[in-house]
Amino acid sequence: MSNENELYKLLLEKLERVEQKVINSAAMNGGFDNLANDVGHIKDTQKEVLDAVKGVKKSLYEPDSGLFSRVRELETESDRRKEFIIESKPALEFSKELVVWKRHADKELEQFEKMQIEFAKLQDWKAGAQRVIWLVATAAGGMWVKHFMDLMMK
Repeated sequence: MSNENELYKLLLEKLERVEQKVINSAAMNGGFDNLANDVGHIKDTQKEVLDAVKGVKKSLYEPDSGLFSRVRELETESDRRKEFIIESKPALEFSKELVVWKRHADKELEQFEKMQIEFAKLQDWKAGAQRVIWLVATAAGGMWVKHFMDLMMK
């Protein structure tokens, strides 16, 4: 029996040591509770991060208002504008040529109008000069007739 007592004593000592380790263990003194709280907090944070990632994903990939769809719309609009520019560039060049032609035509028209005014003045002068010539010719004719009549009467 003494062997048994020693064995019980040894067993009891080992049990007391295990009990002391369990009592002094951080895990048993609220460590698991802290760990469970930390895990719960991590889960909540992960859920918030997941929701934020879902929001970012939605704002990127949504077919109607997402970033990629807006970029695609802008690219389409840019291509359409580029086509318009390519189509309208020859017309723009033609309009530049027309502007130069119009300036030249305006100058020529102004010169033509000046020439018309000068021509009208020349016509007025010609009409006046013709009157003077007719007057001089009539007077000369009258003088010739008078001189011829004087010769005949003598």
